[in-house]
This record gives sequence, structure tokens and C-alpha cells, in this order.
Amino acid sequence: MIEVLNYLDDREEEFERHMSIARMLEARVDEIVEEGGARVEVRHINTLKSGLLIHLYNIVEATMTKTLETVGQTVVKESPNRWTRKVLEEWVRSEVWGSEERIGEGALKRLVKVSGTLASGKNLTKFVVKGVSGSWDDKSVKKVAQSLGCKLNLTRKVRRDAYEKIYRNETTAMEYVAERRNAIAHGGSTFEDAANDLTLDKLDEVAKRVLPYLREVSKSYQVFLDNKCYVVEKKVGI
Repeated sequence: MIEVLNYLDDREEEFERHMSIARMLEARVDEIVEEGGARVEVRHINTLKSGLLIHLYNIVEATMTKTLETVGQTVVKESPNRWTRKVLEEWVRSEVWGSEERIGEGALKRLVKVSGTLASGKNLTKFVVKGVSGSWDDKSVKKVAQSLGCKLNLTRKVRRDAYEKIYRNETTAMEYVAERRNAIAHGGSTFEDAANDLTLDKLDEVAKRVLPYLREVSKSYQVFLDNKCYVVEKKVGI
């Protein structure tokens, strides 16, 4: 999980650099950047703010993807007959149901195959822990952690900042970022309009709610893996 935390450090520094550039340009609104050059307008700053929101969501998605990849790579170092029921269920979900399909002939064949794999008692190759079918927000983060049996250890401030519903339509910071990103990606809003009600200071506040939350979530998974919370002393019945 160290690699995930290092990745998050790099992306956070990158986000801060881009925020600094946006602030520099905002200070020059209505100025001519250079002789004969373009004028910096408010709409340009709004476009940058939308880009920063998408950047922030990409950090969320990439961090969670890398975190779950690390989980999948680590738990297979133990024989599946030692896994907790929750981890076993997630492995079966990953191997049998590759999508939201109903149980059909294809799924049945895969189930027979994975049953044989488990019965062999051999260690398995890494598997992809199923994330969420939609966008990542704090609700989906909690849901996946619960499905794996990973306890999220959050400080009081990070928990309050992450779960406080103070943004548009009574959303949390993570929900707000996901909703704005989706609006831009699916054509519900333009880059100029998606963040026109958000100042750079407010955008910075959103980031300071989201990024510490991601860090503590990843650290919670690190504890989960370091303490081998994914195994039990007794064999799991299949």
C-alpha cells in the first residue's frame, strides 16, 4: 500500500501546482497577457476550475483502483481456505460474475471452474476486487470496504469533512465532485458552466476534504493487509 500512498502524494502535489496556476491566471482576469495576446477572461477561469474538478475525481478513481489492486495482489498469498467469508465472496464475485449478468450457462461454467480451483487448495493468482458500477464517492468507498471486511479508521476531522452534506443538492464533497465530473463527461454541463458557482478557494476546500479522506482510507486498507484481517484461523466452508 506504500506505492498507493506515494502515488497519492504525487497527485496531490500535482493538483496543488495546477491550483497555483489557476490562481495566478485569476489574478490577471481582464488583463492582456502579452502584447497582441489573448485576454484572460472569467470563462477561462471557470474552464480551469472544471478541469481541476475532473482532475480531483481522477485522483479518487485511480487511488481506489490501485488500492483494490493491492488488496487483490496481497490476499492471494494466503491459501483460499484461510480467507474470511467476505473475501471469498468477493473472489467468487470477481471470477464468476464479470458484469451484472444473471446466472446463465457462461456463469455456470465459470462457477464449476472456480470450484475446481478452490478444491485444489493451491494459492491463486491475483484477482480484481470488484469496485462500483457507477462513480466513486464516499458511499461506494464504504460499501466496498464493508464487503471486504476492512474497517475504515478515520479521524474525527476527516470523517466530518468527508461526510458533511454542504454542497449542491445536499451532497458530500466526494458526491459533489463525482456529480460535477459526470455532468461534464455526459454532456449535462459545459466546462465553462460546471464550476461557475465555485470559487477557487471553495474548490481548494473541496480538495482538502477529499484528499485526506482518500489517504486515511488507503491507510485503513494497509492495516487490513498488514494485520491479515482477510484470513481466519479455521477453514472457511465452501
